[in-house]
Amino acid sequence: MPTSRKQERVLETYARTLLEAGKVPGRVFKNRADLEMLAGASPELLGVLTTMVERGQLDLLPQVAATYHALTEEDEDVVGVRVTTAVPLDDDLRAKISARIASELGREVFLIENVDPSIIGGLVIEARGQRRDISVKTQLRAAREALDSTTATIGGEAAHV
Repeated sequence: MPTSRKQERVLETYARTLLEAGKVPGRVFKNRADLEMLAGASPELLGVLTTMVERGQLDLLPQVAATYHALTEEDEDVVGVRVTTAVPLDDDLRAKISARIASELGREVFLIENVDPSIIGGLVIEARGQRRDISVKTQLRAAREALDSTTATIGGEAAHV
């Protein structure tokens, strides 16, 4: 069993990541046997295992599987939401994001946090197969595409800006 609240959160994060992956059509995990059988087919499972290996936490796998099993039996009112940010979330921002998404979805949310410095700033939020990308990287890409497609008339000639 987990020895601290931090370890409980780690186990729950791993298990909820797998739980959300199981909600994707064609990737349903009902129990540990299904999880083991689909190990080669699920990129989410491989991602969780890779993270666990990188962090030296592979010994937690039996506990993650047990937590996963317990979560599958819970009420489905909790939605796992993957949130990608350029820097780790602090407690205040985590609470604000959770509250905002929970009010939009009308359900309790569990954040699965990812850090990707390449997005520069902003957020990428994924829940239930939908994605909302409000990252600086995407906004810059959109601005570049708008500039690339703008044609201006300079000196009587059409010039591509």
